[in-house]
Amino acid sequence: MSLADEAGRATDTRAAGRVPDDAFASDPQRPATSALRPWWRWLFLLPGLAAVGYGARGLLTAGSRVPADSWLTWFIGSALLNDLVIAPVWIGLGWLSARLLPRAARPAVVVGAALSGVLTLVALPFVLGRGADPANPSFLPRNYGVTLLVLVLAIWLLTAVAALVAVRRARR
Repeated sequence: MSLADEAGRATDTRAAGRVPDDAFASDPQRPATSALRPWWRWLFLLPGLAAVGYGARGLLTAGSRVPADSWLTWFIGSALLNDLVIAPVWIGLGWLSARLLPRAARPAVVVGAALSGVLTLVALPFVLGRGADPANPSFLPRNYGVTLLVLVLAIWLLTAVAALVAVRRARR
């Protein structure tokens, strides 16, 4: 079904019955048009589009300050890393947790996994020592691998406590 076929329709009566009090609820038969209304849903796009426009303008007007070949390598590499590594790992962990964990424990585990993953991605350049200069020992002065390990262990300890509490509450 195309947008042109749906243009004259004010509300989708099939979707309105699926979610009470929301005439614009998503309809699996008409996903494109059920997302078009109400008009204020489009306001959520504006900050994202403004950020993309600002970044594109900065990239295009930077001239030689931004080497296009290394930027393009980073841009394509990050997209491939996400699509070929991060997303499949996340999907696999979700599948595994759905089979092994009680329903009540899953939200805590998802938050713990997300925090651990983001923290690891942020800390990885420090752990690997990127940019370290032997002539300047104060540049990367700490053992970032141990710090990362301690933080991830603390996150998983809190995750386990939260999951246990959630499971016990669900059983009552």
